[in-house]
Amino acid sequence: MSANFEYYKAFYYVARCLSFTQAASILHSSQPAITRAIHNLENELGCQLFYRSKHSVSLTPEGEILFNKHVAPACEHLFKGEEDLNAFMGLDQGTVYVGATETAMHCYLLDKLSLYHTTYPSVSIKISNTSTPRAVEHVKSGRVDFAVVTTPVNYDEPLKMTPLKSFREILVGNASFAHLTLKNWHLSELMNYPIICLSKETMTRQFFDQLYQSHHLLMQPDIELATADLVIPVLLKGLGIGFVPEEEVSHHLKTGELVKIPVYEEIPERQICIIKNIHRPLNSATREMIKLLKPSA
Repeated sequence: MSANFEYYKAFYYVARCLSFTQAASILHSSQPAITRAIHNLENELGCQLFYRSKHSVSLTPEGEILFNKHVAPACEHLFKGEEDLNAFMGLDQGTVYVGATETAMHCYLLDKLSLYHTTYPSVSIKISNTSTPRAVEHVKSGRVDFAVVTTPVNYDEPLKMTPLKSFREILVGNASFAHLTLKNWHLSELMNYPIICLSKETMTRQFFDQLYQSHHLLMQPDIELATADLVIPVLLKGLGIGFVPEEEVSHHLKTGELVKIPVYEEIPERQICIIKNIHRPLNSATREMIKLLKPSA
Protein backbone atom coordinates (compact mmCIF):
# COMPACT_ATOMS: atom_id res chain seq x y z
CA MET A 1 0.00 0.00 0.00
CA SER A 2 1.52 3.35 -1.03
CA ALA A 3 1.54 6.17 1.53
CA ASN A 4 -0.67 9.24 1.13
CA PHE A 5 1.21 12.23 -0.35
CA GLU A 6 -0.05 14.37 2.54
CA TYR A 7 1.98 12.11 4.85
CA TYR A 8 5.10 12.81 2.82
CA LYS A 9 4.29 16.54 2.80
CA ALA A 10 4.02 16.50 6.59
CA PHE A 11 7.27 14.53 6.77
CA TYR A 12 9.01 17.06 4.50
CA TYR A 13 8.14 20.05 6.68
CA VAL A 14 8.82 18.32 10.01
CA ALA A 15 12.21 17.20 8.65
CA ARG A 16 12.93 20.67 7.23
CA CYS A 17 11.97 22.50 10.44
CA LEU A 18 12.79 19.71 12.93
CA SER A 19 9.60 20.78 14.67
CA PHE A 20 6.07 19.35 14.61
CA THR A 21 4.70 22.72 15.76
CA GLN A 22 6.36 24.72 12.98
CA ALA A 23 5.33 22.15 10.36
CA ALA A 24 1.72 22.45 11.55
CA SER A 25 1.88 26.26 11.27
CA ILE A 26 3.29 26.16 7.74
CA LEU A 27 0.62 23.69 6.62
CA HIS A 28 -2.12 25.57 8.53
CA SER A 29 -2.90 22.34 10.33
CA SER A 30 -2.76 21.17 13.94
CA GLN A 31 0.12 19.49 15.71
CA PRO A 32 -1.94 16.34 16.48
CA ALA A 33 -2.83 16.04 12.77
CA ILE A 34 0.85 16.28 11.79
CA THR A 35 1.79 13.75 14.48
CA ARG A 36 -0.85 11.33 13.16
CA ALA A 37 0.42 11.76 9.57
CA ILE A 38 3.99 10.93 10.63
CA HIS A 39 2.80 7.97 12.71
CA ASN A 40 0.79 6.63 9.76
CA LEU A 41 3.76 7.07 7.41
CA GLU A 42 6.07 5.24 9.83
CA ASN A 43 3.56 2.39 10.12
CA GLU A 44 3.23 2.08 6.34
CA LEU A 45 7.01 2.17 5.78
CA GLY A 46 7.73 -0.10 8.74
CA CYS A 47 10.45 2.09 10.28
CA GLN A 48 10.96 5.01 12.63
CA LEU A 49 11.67 8.32 10.90
CA PHE A 50 12.27 10.67 13.84
CA TYR A 51 13.84 10.59 17.27
CA ARG A 52 11.53 12.55 19.57
CA SER A 53 12.32 14.03 22.96
CA LYS A 54 10.61 16.64 25.09
CA HIS A 55 12.72 19.47 23.66
CA SER A 56 13.96 18.28 20.25
CA VAL A 57 13.21 16.36 17.07
CA SER A 58 15.86 14.75 14.83
CA LEU A 59 15.88 12.36 11.90
CA THR A 60 16.78 8.70 12.31
CA PRO A 61 19.25 7.20 9.79
CA GLU A 62 16.23 5.86 7.87
CA GLY A 63 14.63 9.31 8.01
CA GLU A 64 17.83 10.95 6.73
CA ILE A 65 17.93 8.64 3.70
CA LEU A 66 14.25 9.12 2.92
CA PHE A 67 14.40 12.91 3.29
CA ASN A 68 17.70 13.76 1.61
CA LYS A 69 17.62 11.28 -1.27
CA HIS A 70 13.93 11.09 -2.09
CA VAL A 71 11.32 13.26 -0.32
CA ALA A 72 13.11 16.64 -0.31
CA PRO A 73 13.99 16.58 -4.05
CA ALA A 74 10.52 15.28 -4.95
CA CYS A 75 8.58 17.79 -2.83
CA GLU A 76 10.70 20.75 -3.90
CA HIS A 77 10.24 19.75 -7.53
CA LEU A 78 6.47 19.57 -7.03
CA PHE A 79 6.38 22.88 -5.14
CA LYS A 80 8.32 24.52 -7.97
CA GLY A 81 5.79 23.05 -10.41
CA GLU A 82 2.94 24.60 -8.39
CA GLU A 83 4.70 27.97 -8.41
CA ASP A 84 5.26 27.81 -12.16
CA LEU A 85 1.62 26.90 -12.70
CA ASN A 86 0.44 29.74 -10.47
CA ALA A 87 2.65 32.15 -12.37
CA PHE A 88 1.25 30.87 -15.68
CA MET A 89 -2.35 31.18 -14.47
CA GLY A 90 -1.84 34.66 -13.03
CA LEU A 91 -2.87 36.06 -9.66
CA ASP A 92 -6.62 35.55 -9.72
CA GLN A 93 -6.67 33.88 -6.31
CA GLY A 94 -4.55 33.05 -3.30
CA THR A 95 -3.84 34.35 0.20
CA VAL A 96 -0.87 36.29 1.53
CA TYR A 97 -0.12 36.11 5.27
CA VAL A 98 1.81 39.15 6.54
CA GLY A 99 3.16 40.06 9.97
CA ALA A 100 3.67 43.79 10.64
CA THR A 101 4.48 46.29 13.37
CA GLU A 102 2.44 49.46 13.85
CA THR A 103 5.27 51.73 12.68
CA ALA A 104 5.93 49.62 9.58
CA MET A 105 2.20 49.64 8.81
CA HIS A 106 1.76 53.42 9.02
CA CYS A 107 5.12 54.53 7.61
CA TYR A 108 5.34 52.13 4.68
CA LEU A 109 3.10 49.08 4.37
CA LEU A 110 -0.41 50.56 4.10
CA ASP A 111 0.28 52.57 0.94
CA LYS A 112 1.92 49.54 -0.69
CA LEU A 113 -0.98 47.25 0.30
CA SER A 114 -3.45 49.68 -1.26
CA LEU A 115 -1.54 49.55 -4.55
CA TYR A 116 -1.27 45.75 -4.38
CA HIS A 117 -4.99 45.33 -3.69
CA THR A 118 -5.84 47.60 -6.62
CA THR A 119 -3.60 45.52 -8.90
CA TYR A 120 -4.64 42.09 -7.58
CA PRO A 121 -8.15 42.52 -6.09
CA SER A 122 -8.84 38.77 -5.93
CA VAL A 123 -5.91 38.00 -3.63
CA SER A 124 -6.82 37.78 0.06
CA ILE A 125 -4.47 39.53 2.51
CA LYS A 126 -4.28 38.39 6.15
CA ILE A 127 -2.35 40.79 8.42
CA SER A 128 -1.07 39.91 11.89
CA ASN A 129 -0.35 43.20 13.69
CA THR A 130 2.26 42.61 16.38
CA SER A 131 5.69 43.52 17.79
CA THR A 132 8.97 42.93 15.95
CA PRO A 133 10.05 39.93 18.09
CA ARG A 134 6.66 38.23 17.69
CA ALA A 135 6.56 38.94 13.96
CA VAL A 136 9.98 37.31 13.56
CA GLU A 137 8.76 34.28 15.51
CA HIS A 138 5.69 34.07 13.28
CA VAL A 139 7.91 34.00 10.17
CA LYS A 140 10.12 31.34 11.74
CA SER A 141 7.15 29.15 12.70
CA GLY A 142 5.44 29.60 9.34
CA ARG A 143 2.42 31.40 10.76
CA VAL A 144 3.02 34.23 8.25
CA ASP A 145 4.72 34.23 4.84
CA PHE A 146 6.89 37.23 5.72
CA ALA A 147 6.97 40.19 8.08
CA VAL A 148 7.52 43.92 7.70
CA VAL A 149 9.13 45.21 10.89
CA THR A 150 11.38 47.94 12.28
CA THR A 151 14.97 47.63 13.41
CA PRO A 152 16.63 46.70 15.67
CA VAL A 153 15.66 43.11 14.90
CA ASN A 154 17.17 39.82 16.05
CA TYR A 155 17.04 36.90 13.62
CA ASP A 156 19.13 33.98 12.42
CA GLU A 157 19.22 31.58 9.48
CA PRO A 158 17.22 30.62 7.53
CA LEU A 159 15.62 34.05 8.02
CA LYS A 160 16.81 36.91 5.83
CA MET A 161 16.36 40.68 6.27
CA THR A 162 15.92 43.13 3.38
CA PRO A 163 15.85 46.90 4.20
CA LEU A 164 12.97 48.87 2.65
CA LYS A 165 13.07 52.40 4.04
CA SER A 166 14.88 54.54 6.62
CA PHE A 167 13.08 56.65 9.20
CA ARG A 168 13.97 58.74 12.21
CA GLU A 169 12.13 59.53 15.45
CA ILE A 170 11.71 63.01 16.88
CA LEU A 171 10.75 64.15 20.38
CA VAL A 172 7.28 65.68 20.59
CA GLY A 173 4.64 66.84 23.06
CA ASN A 174 1.30 68.59 22.80
CA ALA A 175 0.84 72.38 22.87
CA SER A 176 1.26 72.49 26.66
CA PHE A 177 4.96 71.72 26.07
CA ALA A 178 5.41 74.57 23.53
CA HIS A 179 7.92 76.30 25.84
CA LEU A 180 10.32 73.42 25.15
CA THR A 181 10.55 74.42 21.49
CA LEU A 182 12.44 77.65 22.20
CA LYS A 183 15.91 76.05 22.56
CA ASN A 184 17.84 72.84 22.01
CA TRP A 185 17.85 70.48 24.97
CA HIS A 186 20.21 67.78 26.14
CA LEU A 187 18.40 64.57 27.03
CA SER A 188 19.72 64.95 30.58
CA GLU A 189 17.90 68.29 30.89
CA LEU A 190 14.58 66.64 30.03
CA MET A 191 14.76 63.88 32.65
CA ASN A 192 12.28 65.67 34.93
CA TYR A 193 9.59 65.78 32.26
CA PRO A 194 7.14 62.84 31.98
CA ILE A 195 8.29 60.43 29.29
CA ILE A 196 5.94 58.19 27.29
CA CYS A 197 7.46 55.08 25.74
CA LEU A 198 6.72 51.50 24.76
CA SER A 199 7.19 48.59 27.17
CA LYS A 200 10.51 46.78 27.68
CA GLU A 201 9.33 43.82 25.55
CA THR A 202 9.49 45.92 22.38
CA MET A 203 12.55 46.53 20.20
CA THR A 204 11.69 50.26 20.09
CA ARG A 205 12.06 50.47 23.86
CA GLN A 206 15.34 48.55 23.72
CA PHE A 207 16.56 50.98 21.06
CA PHE A 208 15.86 54.01 23.27
CA ASP A 209 17.20 52.31 26.39
CA GLN A 210 20.50 51.82 24.53
CA LEU A 211 20.42 55.39 23.23
CA TYR A 212 20.03 56.78 26.75
CA GLN A 213 22.71 54.43 28.10
CA SER A 214 25.14 55.65 25.42
CA HIS A 215 24.77 59.10 27.02
CA HIS A 216 25.12 57.68 30.56
CA LEU A 217 21.41 58.10 31.27
CA LEU A 218 18.67 55.74 32.39
CA MET A 219 15.36 56.00 30.59
CA GLN A 220 12.54 55.86 33.15
CA PRO A 221 9.18 56.31 31.39
CA ASP A 222 6.25 57.66 33.38
CA ILE A 223 3.84 55.83 31.06
CA GLU A 224 4.69 52.53 29.32
CA LEU A 225 2.45 51.37 26.49
CA ALA A 226 2.12 47.89 25.01
CA THR A 227 1.52 48.95 21.40
CA ALA A 228 2.75 51.84 19.25
CA ASP A 229 -0.75 52.85 18.12
CA LEU A 230 -1.42 54.19 21.65
CA VAL A 231 1.58 56.54 21.80
CA ILE A 232 0.25 59.43 19.69
CA PRO A 233 -3.22 59.53 21.38
CA VAL A 234 -1.52 59.67 24.81
CA LEU A 235 0.83 62.44 23.60
CA LEU A 236 -2.13 64.42 22.23
CA LYS A 237 -3.72 64.32 25.70
CA GLY A 238 -0.66 66.05 27.14
CA LEU A 239 0.31 63.23 29.47
CA GLY A 240 3.99 63.58 28.60
CA ILE A 241 6.58 63.84 25.83
CA GLY A 242 7.85 60.99 23.68
CA PHE A 243 9.75 59.87 20.60
CA VAL A 244 7.74 59.01 17.49
CA PRO A 245 8.55 58.60 13.78
CA GLU A 246 8.43 62.09 12.24
CA GLU A 247 6.35 60.85 9.31
CA GLU A 248 3.59 59.61 11.63
CA VAL A 249 3.07 63.00 13.29
CA SER A 250 3.59 65.36 10.33
CA HIS A 251 -0.13 66.21 10.25
CA HIS A 252 -0.27 66.92 13.99
CA LEU A 253 2.82 69.14 13.72
CA LYS A 254 1.19 71.17 10.93
CA THR A 255 -2.00 71.68 12.92
CA GLY A 256 -0.10 72.56 16.10
CA GLU A 257 -1.63 69.70 18.08
CA LEU A 258 1.91 68.46 18.65
CA VAL A 259 5.19 70.38 18.75
CA LYS A 260 8.73 69.19 17.98
CA ILE A 261 11.15 69.48 20.90
CA PRO A 262 14.74 70.03 19.64
CA VAL A 263 17.46 67.88 21.23
CA TYR A 264 21.25 68.10 20.87
CA GLU A 265 21.78 64.35 20.70
CA GLU A 266 21.41 62.75 17.28
CA ILE A 267 18.71 60.08 17.15
CA PRO A 268 20.07 57.30 14.90
CA GLU A 269 18.10 56.28 11.84
CA ARG A 270 16.16 53.03 11.94
CA GLN A 271 15.00 50.78 9.11
CA ILE A 272 11.71 49.30 7.99
CA CYS A 273 12.57 45.89 6.57
CA ILE A 274 11.21 42.57 5.30
CA ILE A 275 11.95 39.37 7.18
CA LYS A 276 11.38 36.12 5.28
CA ASN A 277 12.37 32.45 5.49
CA ILE A 278 14.58 31.69 2.49
CA HIS A 279 13.83 27.95 2.80
CA ARG A 280 10.07 28.35 2.60
CA PRO A 281 8.41 28.16 -0.83
CA LEU A 282 6.13 31.16 -1.48
CA ASN A 283 3.16 31.29 -3.82
CA SER A 284 3.13 33.75 -6.72
CA ALA A 285 0.79 36.16 -4.90
CA THR A 286 3.25 36.45 -2.01
CA ARG A 287 6.25 36.80 -4.31
CA GLU A 288 4.52 39.62 -6.20
CA MET A 289 3.75 41.44 -2.95
CA ILE A 290 7.38 41.20 -1.80
CA LYS A 291 8.51 42.44 -5.23
CA LEU A 292 6.15 45.43 -4.92
CA LEU A 293 7.36 46.22 -1.39
CA LYS A 294 11.03 46.35 -2.35
CA PRO A 295 12.25 49.84 -3.35
CA SER A 296 13.10 50.38 -7.00
CA ALA A 297 16.78 49.99 -7.83
